Amino acid sequence: MPKPQWADRYTNSWASMPTPIRRILAASVGMTTLLVGVVLLVLPGPGLVVMLFGLAILATEFTWAKHSMHRVKHHGNRITRGITRRNKPDSKSPDSDQNEATSSEESSER
Repeated sequence: MPKPQWADRYTNSWASMPTPIRRILAASVGMTTLLVGVVLLVLPGPGLVVMLFGLAILATEFTWAKHSMHRVKHHGNRITRGITRRNKPDSKSPDSDQNEATSSEESSER
């Protein structure tokens, strides 16, 4: 899927900016977003989502934030897999074998 035009313009303008200015902007916007997320943990609002967004902004320029994002993604994937496994009906359960046996017996009697 090709990138939209505005994405190329944004990427080029961000990359052409001097590194110290880019780092200061990323740090200030990312930390502000992160702190707003922390406040939203106490107040009503999507605190975790805003915190992850702030961490993603920081990860554009800082290695420590990039490592933290990878850890968050890894643990999020593990949690998601655990939840989906728990909610999936088990095909090897004794109840499903018994139900299959009774349905095959009923069909053979007809």
